[in-house]
Parts: sequence; structure tokens; C-alpha cells
Amino acid sequence: MGSNKYIFIVQVTRQLSIDIINNFVDNGAEVELITGIVEPNYADLNSKVKVKCFLKYDNSSSIKRLLTWSVFTFLSFFYVLFKSRKKELIVITTPPFIVFVALLLKKIRNQKYHLIIWDLYPDVLVNFNVLSNESFAIRIWKKLNKNAFNNSENIFTLGKHLAVAIEKYTSKQAIVIQNWTNTGFIKPINRDENLFLKKHNLLDSFVVMYSGNLGLTHNIEAIVDAAEILQNNSKIKFVIIGEGAKKEKIEKSVREKQLQNVLLLSYQEKEMLPYSLTAADIGVVTLSRGAESISVPSKTYYTLAAGAAVLALAEKESELSLLIKKYDCGVSINNADAPMVGEFINEMFINANELNKYKQNARKASFDFSPQNAKLYYDYICNKKS
Repeated sequence: MGSNKYIFIVQVTRQLSIDIINNFVDNGAEVELITGIVEPNYADLNSKVKVKCFLKYDNSSSIKRLLTWSVFTFLSFFYVLFKSRKKELIVITTPPFIVFVALLLKKIRNQKYHLIIWDLYPDVLVNFNVLSNESFAIRIWKKLNKNAFNNSENIFTLGKHLAVAIEKYTSKQAIVIQNWTNTGFIKPINRDENLFLKKHNLLDSFVVMYSGNLGLTHNIEAIVDAAEILQNNSKIKFVIIGEGAKKEKIEKSVREKQLQNVLLLSYQEKEMLPYSLTAADIGVVTLSRGAESISVPSKTYYTLAAGAAVLALAEKESELSLLIKKYDCGVSINNADAPMVGEFINEMFINANELNKYKQNARKASFDFSPQNAKLYYDYICNKKS
């Protein structure tokens, strides 16, 4: 059996982390959370969890991202240093430096820790050409990773591709636990009952939706280009929901192209999410080149639960594309190919039978990615599941 006292460290505590933590509490564990912000949607963090909030993550620029990562890591280390060494650490890799806090505490006082790797650094930086693979910083980072991974009790990750990528750092076998969403919170809703469609006058429209971060590495431009290609079809509406570094650029592009078929909105309130996400006939998920083997966007699982056909802007051999192919719930198109994106959307608009097949398969697939997966973390860590 594992310890009964745990400290979770994650700078942004969203629903996946909340579900994992709540499972520990529900099974009698004493849990403390070190975070920057807690952002629930379908379930709140258990009130028994002691929460210590430090600096909130800021991804509005590279400098702010690095600064908030570094300060949070520094404060977390000194906070945990004065806690009992008998409390095991469960570290989720936001910020990525936090694995070195766990390693340092292991070296200083033999404190046990477990790693949950949803984003693999420094591979992300190398794949996006932020830093060279041969740079001094990357070489040192990789050496530290090997040390940190080898000294952990368990390593968890979300897909087979990512598990393979982790192998170059350790002989330990990463435990694959797929991410999830709550299929009771996000579920198909009849169009005439959908408050989001009514609010935005979309009841008679064919809706193509992107909902999520408008970050620099997300190819939102292909969606806008497809909207330009299809602008003569007044029935097809493109809805882009989110915030991020690229939002201003997207707004400018929509204005310059005079696109009347694009609706740009900010993030929706928690109460509106079951309606906004299920308003889509086609849900767009982007995966930037370089992230093929190291990421599956969490919005994928929400799109499946919503029962929308999935349009992935991703490389064919990515974890995301393989998931879509396995469940036959949509298509994967090269990130840069806006004409093919437009062609697929138009085909789905015309071919209702094919669209409904993808929609039904998506909803069916979502039941393989339920919150039951969250309990597996407790089972492996506390019950020593093999």
C-alpha cells in the first residue's frame, strides 16, 4: 500500500486533475494541493482538500510563461521542504520544471514522488524549434529528466506515443491512462433545446466549431481560410471560442476578409459549456506539427462526448489521428491544407448520412474515456496495481 498522505503539485488545476484528486479523497487519503488556480467545470474540488495557491500561470508571452513557471516552481519547493517527508508527492508537469523539485526533495530527504506527464519537456521546445536539440540547456535538461524519471515511483502518461517518447529517459515503463470527460455533463442536446444555438441565432445553421486556446502553435488560420472558401454558403457558420496570443490576429483576419460566416466569442461560462460544445456539427481539434507524439488535446474528449464529428488538423501518424481512425469518428487533415478542410466541411454539409455516422461513432467512443479512468491513478499509487 502507498502512503495515505499526498501533496499534489500542478500550476493550473483543471477538471482532469480535480477528478484524480477527488478520487484520492473519496478513498480516504489526506490530500494537499499546491496550485496557481483551480478551474472546475462539471465537478468542484473536494472541500476536504487543503489548497495552497501561489502564482497563476500566464501564457500570454514567452517571458511571462517562463517567469510564472519559475516563480511557482521556486515557491513550491520551499513550501514542500517544510512539510512532512512522509507525504508523497504527485507532480503533474505544469510547470515542466516541477519534476526537478520532486527530484531535489528525493535527494535531500528521500521523499517519494510520482510523475504525471501530459506534456513532455524539453521535447516540446525542441519539436517547435524554440531551442536546438544540441543546445547546452536542452542537454542539461535531458540529463536531469533521466535522473528525475528514474527516481520516481511511477510515471503516468496519456498515450502510447508519449510512453514511447518517455522511454529515452528511463527504463521504467510509463503507465498509460487515457484522459477523459464526463459524458453526463457533456452530451448531445436536441437543437431546439440548445440555449447556445438560440442565443446566437444558429438554430438553422450547420455549425463548425473550434473551442479552446488560441495559442501561437494552434493553426486557427486554416479554419478562417476554410470559412473564406465556403463564405457563399450562408447555412455554414464557423464559431471560434477562446482566448490566447493569436486572438487579435484572427479577429483582424476575419475583418479584412469581411467574413460574415465567422462568429468569434470568448470562453463560455461553466453553465453554458454543455450547450456550446454540443452546438457543433463538426468540432475542430488542432495539433501542431512537432506535437504528434507528445500530446492529445483535451478538447478531443469533449468533442467526442458532444457527439460532434471530429475534424483534426494534425499529421496522419499522430496519437490524435490514430484515435480518430480507430473509432471512425471524423477525419484528420494536414494542418496547412485549408482547401481540404473546406472540402470536408462541404461534404459533411451535403452528406447527412456520413455526418451522422461520425457523430454517433464519436459519442460511442466517448464512453471509453470516462471519469472512471481517474480512479486508475489511485489504484496504481495506493493499491500497487500491476
